[in-house]
Amino acid sequence: MKLFEQVAQPLVEQTSSLLGISLSITDEKGIIIGSDNKERIGTLHPVSSRVIEEGREVVFTKEQVENMENVLPGIAAPIWFDHKVIGVLGIVGEPESVRKYVKFIRSHIEMFLRESFRTESELVQMKTTELFVQHLIHYRDWKDTSKLEEYCQLLGVHFNRPRVCLLIHFPALRELSSQADPLETQLQSLISHLFRESNEDIVCPVNQDQWAVFKIVNSKNEPKLKRTCDSAVGKLTAFLDREDVRGGVTIAYGKSYTGLEGAARSYQQAKKAIKAGLRSDPEERVYSFDSWSILPDIFLEDIDLRFLELFADDIRNIWEFPESDMLIKTFIAYCESSMNVSKAARNLYIHRNTLMYRLNKISELSRIDPQSFEQCMVLYIALKKRERNPLFMKGSGKNFL
Repeated sequence: MKLFEQVAQPLVEQTSSLLGISLSITDEKGIIIGSDNKERIGTLHPVSSRVIEEGREVVFTKEQVENMENVLPGIAAPIWFDHKVIGVLGIVGEPESVRKYVKFIRSHIEMFLRESFRTESELVQMKTTELFVQHLIHYRDWKDTSKLEEYCQLLGVHFNRPRVCLLIHFPALRELSSQADPLETQLQSLISHLFRESNEDIVCPVNQDQWAVFKIVNSKNEPKLKRTCDSAVGKLTAFLDREDVRGGVTIAYGKSYTGLEGAARSYQQAKKAIKAGLRSDPEERVYSFDSWSILPDIFLEDIDLRFLELFADDIRNIWEFPESDMLIKTFIAYCESSMNVSKAARNLYIHRNTLMYRLNKISELSRIDPQSFEQCMVLYIALKKRERNPLFMKGSGKNFL
């Protein structure tokens, strides 16, 4: 047992120093893997095999060990793990003097091994889960999904029930380094407490500042998801405040689907919802992919605007106009005011006639009809797209994208 070999010497040193007695630990083959006398490490303790075979402690008096090589007087007791003897604890000294330590030290070692094994198992489980989720969210890149199925069996999770992906965004974590490891463990525990209702719900980090939750949902608990997220934002923010980590917490979620491909789709939706939500409504803390407040932003992000090549020259006339920023700002405000001239003028704090002059100038430069919803919609999309990406349509001809 590799873990036993790793912890044996530190255990011996700590216990021997604390109690002021001489100790040794051997593995299941009788090789000493821990001793306060480091010269004995790696040597064979010949009588350990007897203790392991009988599964009980054996006493060795000074007289009994006189003719034995590498055996000292004292008591040797079996160390148990998972119902098997995995080694031997040796306490050196007059048997009657050291007997009082046997049960205490052996129990301490066995408890330490159980806790260390549990911690290591949890770490392995977490790393396996993280690797699985990384494969899952890149589902489209996999031609053969059998590897994902193997991960499902290994983790004991199934995707035959509807799942929704929630993404929890912690922008402040990107700046952390030394605090990251202990904070990650605490976040794992807190996020699991807030969202896991089934042993098959998956919680793990997907990058430095985001955690994903793949949660089983049904028609009954889907409506309360928003309330659960609202409550979680408050508790996660309070936790970060206590840890002196300043920064907001944002949660977004996609729609629920069955299957591995469905889970990957829900993740992509949550990812888009966070990006669009932070851009269009940064004061909000919970975003749903199917919310109409962010759907237009998601639409603008994904839409393929190559069709604008047909009248790129007309649109470029606006951008090359000396006061293009003012014209574009006016036109966007006009569209976002439901094409109501009076409302747009009030929102811009300008006179109605000034707004009409600017709209007419846009019409002159681009040849659109400011009264046509369809024409205004196309120009609005092009201008909003360029607002996010200044390089959009910078070229000419076929290279404008």
